[in-house]
Amino acid sequence: MADASDYEKAMPRVQEHAARFEKALTEIRATHAGRPALEVKETLLAAGERHGVRIANEVAQVAAERIADGTL
Repeated sequence: MADASDYEKAMPRVQEHAARFEKALTEIRATHAGRPALEVKETLLAAGERHGVRIANEVAQVAAERIADGTL
C-alpha cells in the first residue's frame, strides 16, 4: 500500500500530464466543434501526441463525441 509521501512525489507528474491533456483538448475543441466525431477523435489523438500525452482510445472517443455535439 502506498503512503502519503508516494502520492506527494507523484503529483507533479500527474499535474503535468493533466495540463498537457487539457492543452490538446482545448486546442481541438476550439477548431473542431461540430465536426464529425471520427474526425475529432483522430485529430485529438494527434494533438495529444504533439503535446506529449497518450490519450486512451475510450477517453478520446467520449471527448470527440462531446466536442462533435457541442457539449464539451
